[in-house]
Amino acid sequence: MPSYGPFADAPFDPEHRIAMASAFEIVSRDFGLEPCDITLRKWVASAVLECAHRGIRDRIEIRKCATKILRLN
Repeated sequence: MPSYGPFADAPFDPEHRIAMASAFEIVSRDFGLEPCDITLRKWVASAVLECAHRGIRDRIEIRKCATKILRLN
């Protein structure tokens, strides 16, 4: 059974969860976060979920959306 990190129990289809997990890892890396940065990575996960709930399904578009939310533009 595949694991999708913080999105394992999210109500999305498997392809959407894969895109979300990929975007999560990319955004975390973009911000220089380490796995031990739990609180900050939770913020990234929340931003990714918000974008996914908006209907964004492409990992690059989720990344752009989450980055915009986190930068408070």
